[in-house]
Amino acid sequence: MRRRIRKKAPVPKTPVPVTEPEMIEKEIMPFVLKHEDEIVNYIKDKAVKETMKSLAPLLEKLEEAVKQQESAQIQIATPAPPDTPVMNYEEQLKKLQEASSAKVKEKELKIMDRMNKLNARFGNIRP
Repeated sequence: MRRRIRKKAPVPKTPVPVTEPEMIEKEIMPFVLKHEDEIVNYIKDKAVKETMKSLAPLLEKLEEAVKQQESAQIQIATPAPPDTPVMNYEEQLKKLQEASSAKVKEKELKIMDRMNKLNARFGNIRP
């Protein structure tokens, strides 16, 4: 018969204290607090740039609509078939403005959500 050999139980190691919060508190937080306005302005600038990128196609469509409206005013307009809806310049402009304002509001909500999450993180870091 074989004898069972009992293995020695591993000695629990003492946990090493995590120095990351201390590092954040001592090194990063003073920097963040000193440059808080710059950081907020940077985030706002990024948000504006991204919003403008998303609005660029809408602006191009608006410019095309203006060009079409101007060319339609110069030339004699031919009557459109009754089954297709006819949109004048004001209606096109209104629809594009509504679409762009909806997208801007959506982006603003995303930015506010990100800012709230960032503020929550900063709140958790501060003593």
